[in-house]
Amino acid sequence: MTGKEPFDNFPISSKADAVKPFIVMDVMEQAQDMERRGEHIIHLEVGEPDFDTPAPVVEAAIRALRDGRTHYTHSMGLLELRYAIAEHYLDKYGVDVSPDQIIISNGTSPALGMIFNTLVSPGDEVIMTDPHYACYPNFVLFADGVPRFVPVSEHLGFQYDADAVAEAINPRTRAILCNSPSNPGGTVIPSPTLEKLAGLG
Repeated sequence: MTGKEPFDNFPISSKADAVKPFIVMDVMEQAQDMERRGEHIIHLEVGEPDFDTPAPVVEAAIRALRDGRTHYTHSMGLLELRYAIAEHYLDKYGVDVSPDQIIISNGTSPALGMIFNTLVSPGDEVIMTDPHYACYPNFVLFADGVPRFVPVSEHLGFQYDADAVAEAINPRTRAILCNSPSNPGGTVIPSPTLEKLAGLG
């Protein structure tokens, strides 16, 4: 044993090197280490619900395991689930969405990764707020894109000013990332602002 880490001399890609650490997870892991040492910790670092998984969800998962529903599904997700989501959007919002327009993922992070790797070519830009959720720039950088930041402030509820977004748009703009409720601000984009942002395309 040399005392070196196994991958000390193993080069990583420039793409991986550009990804910044997620400080929230660093803090949480340190807090968990402290808990293992017997210290009492109040967790304020990750945005988790203050309740456990609801019993019907737990029971449905157990039932699926017992029924052997543990194999590959359609690459876009279970067709029955995509139909149910389409029906929900029609019933609740009056929006007619085809199940073929719906992709199931195991969270927003992989979904955003898929979106940006689909839309963004090297050097293309994605507009996002500043401040923003710390992982958003990483998703864009990993797609070889460039995050373009539009400052937001308290008097706008830490949400976009549509005119400022319009000024940030250029020929390399591929997307405007709308985070509502915002992270870290927790505020919701007002409907008139959303309509203005949608009209910028």
